[in-house]
Amino acid sequence: MRSRIFNILFYAYSFVFLLGTLPLVLLPSRRPMARGLALWARGVRGLMRRVMGIRVTIEGLDRLPPRGAYILAAKHQSECDGILLLATVPDLTAIAMKELTRLPLVDPILRKLEMILIDTEGGRSARDTLIDSARQAARAGRPIVIYPEGTLMAVGHAGRYRAGVYHLARELDLPVYPVATNVGLRWDRRSPAKQPGAATVEILPPLTAGDDKAAFMRQLEEILETRSNILAADQMRLEGRTFTRPACPP
Repeated sequence: MRSRIFNILFYAYSFVFLLGTLPLVLLPSRRPMARGLALWARGVRGLMRRVMGIRVTIEGLDRLPPRGAYILAAKHQSECDGILLLATVPDLTAIAMKELTRLPLVDPILRKLEMILIDTEGGRSARDTLIDSARQAARAGRPIVIYPEGTLMAVGHAGRYRAGVYHLARELDLPVYPVATNVGLRWDRRSPAKQPGAATVEILPPLTAGDDKAAFMRQLEEILETRSNILAADQMRLEGRTFTRPACPP
C-alpha cells in the first residue's frame, strides 16, 4: 500500500510539473526551466524520504570542482538515479535517449533544457552527435552525467560498458568521476514496489582518459562494479541480509 501511494503521488507530481513548466519553454533562457527541473527532483527526493522512508545519502560531493564542466559516469540501477543527481548537482545536463522526444509533453522540455539526445542504436553518427552536443554543454560550464551501460541493471549485475564516456572525456579533455550506488535496493528498476531504508550514492575520485581506451574502460568498470557491490553488501549486512552477486543476467 505504501508503494502504491508513493507511485500515485510521484506520477501525479511529475505530470503537474510537466504542465506547470511548459510555459517556460517560451522564455529566451533555459535557466528558469533548469531551476524548475531541480526543484522537481528535490521534490521527488522529499517524497522518497517522507512517503517511502527511503533515506538517500550523497557522498563525495567535496570531490567535485566548484565550477566548470566535468563528467559523471554513473552506475544505473534505478529510475531515480538521474533524479537524485539532478537534485544535487547544479545545472547538470544528462544524456538521454532520443526516443523520449516522441512524448508530446517531454520533448519541448528536454530541448529547452538542452539535454543531450542520442540514438540508442549507436554508431559513428551517434558518437559524433554525442560529442558535439556535449561540447556545447562543456563550453557553458555544465557537468554531464552519462550511464556507460546504457540501460538499467539489477543490483549485482553488470552490463556491457560502452566507450562513449571515453570518447567524451578524451575529446573534451574532461575528468570522469565514477558514481557508485546501491539505490536499486530501494527503488528497483522493474518492480513498482519500493523498499524503505537507507541508500547511498557515492562520487569517487576522478579518472583521466589517456591513450588506451581499453584500459580506461576496464578501470572504470572495475571501480563502478566493485564499489557498487560493496555499498550493496554493506547495507544488506546492516539489515541482517546477505549479498549474493547473481551468476547470470536476469
